[in-house]
Amino acid sequence: MSAVVVPETARQTPMPAGERAGRPAARRPAARRPGAGRRRPGLEAVRWTFLVVLGLYFVVPQLAMARFAFQNVPVVLLNQHTLLSRWSAASLISALHEPALWQATRTSALLAVLTLVLDLALLLPLAIVAEVRAPRLRTVLATVTLLPWVVPPIALVVGVAATFRTVAPGFLTSPLALVPFYAVWAMPFTYRAIDSGLRAVNARTLVEAARSLGAGLPTVLFRVLMPNLSASLVAAGGLTAALVLGEFAFASLLLKTTLPTYLVDYQRDAPQAGMALALAVMVLTALALGAVVHLLRRRGLGVSTTGF
Repeated sequence: MSAVVVPETARQTPMPAGERAGRPAARRPAARRPGAGRRRPGLEAVRWTFLVVLGLYFVVPQLAMARFAFQNVPVVLLNQHTLLSRWSAASLISALHEPALWQATRTSALLAVLTLVLDLALLLPLAIVAEVRAPRLRTVLATVTLLPWVVPPIALVVGVAATFRTVAPGFLTSPLALVPFYAVWAMPFTYRAIDSGLRAVNARTLVEAARSLGAGLPTVLFRVLMPNLSASLVAAGGLTAALVLGEFAFASLLLKTTLPTYLVDYQRDAPQAGMALALAVMVLTALALGAVVHLLRRRGLGVSTTGF
């Protein structure tokens, strides 16, 4: 049997005239305007000028603090020849040998841990319910968590202290009395970290898939959601710790000795050593926050601004 060779043109099925008429014509790409997509030199100069001014605004005070804390040269004798001379970390070493420093640090660390635990106990179930069952509740929670920032710290402390002096007088005598104040103050950071994590891992789909496989509520919470929220929980912990380590108003008004209040009192007696210690705490806090941001970016998480 001889093979029949079909021409290439004959293999193509002709399109009916009706279909050709009803088929929309392909759109031609719009002609690009000359200069489109190029950055204007004026806007580029303004952007870089703003970034440089912003950097100087933050860097220059830090350099001044470092010079005062670690250089033993008076300002009147400071010139190009003495700028790099007589730098020493003796003031910081002296500050680190103070026993009261480590006692205040332990107190602040304990307050940070308890504050995080209280915030997670209050906000994590609500955030999960808002993400899985009631998405409209997310806006309400984002707004409610911001309400404590509307009230000044002094008004909040005076009102709460006046209430507890009559109801529970012994509550305000312990440093643990700061935990509720710090928990309320850290709610915006904690909630937004949890909410970003839930939205990044698509918590609703995870919960529905786990329930369809017969998993109970404890299994869904502790074996499905919690492992996927590890980055968000670390972020919430880092932000809460940074807030507690830098909060001064509540501890000062309630006459409690924490790391910020100790730094202020110590700087009055030893200005150079106190400045060195404050700079060290600031650098460590900035590194901790940088690590949290890096962890968030590695996990692909963002920060929700709903409610701001």
